[in-house]
Amino acid sequence: MKSGDLKITILVDNQAGQGLIAEHGLSLWIEADGRHILFDTGHGDALEANARALGVDLGETDILVLSHGHYDNTGGISRVLKHARKVAIHCHPGVLKPRFSIRDGKAKPIQIPQNSKSAIDRLPPHQLHWISQPVMLSMRIGLTGPIPRETSRGDGCYLRPML
Repeated sequence: MKSGDLKITILVDNQAGQGLIAEHGLSLWIEADGRHILFDTGHGDALEANARALGVDLGETDILVLSHGHYDNTGGISRVLKHARKVAIHCHPGVLKPRFSIRDGKAKPIQIPQNSKSAIDRLPPHQLHWISQPVMLSMRIGLTGPIPRETSRGDGCYLRPML
């Protein structure tokens, strides 16, 4: 990649190309300004296999951004931290709150998995960045800060990348 280039690789999505694993969730690998940013980690099962197949070394992750606290965006955190021990995590404090989906009148938990939450809890404080306002991660990559999601359930805030 040349200096000044921006490259985004989809590691996890509901649909996948040949030789890749599809799963409910999302994970993007962003290369820009000499930084390697992982935006979400998917449900977890497809992340490492797809990264290998696409030539992405998760150990090079400088920054892990968690957009919100659902299992399908945070399930691979412990796998990322196994490879990238000095990664800085950027997320809203609400990422750790319990979350539920209501279907047919029944509540189903959809929050961050316990192994991912435990992995975050084990991090030294200087690796955790709780985002409550817009922040730049590099010269050209930033986070919007919280975007309120107004619903009757009040299920929280989301972060979006600014490219």
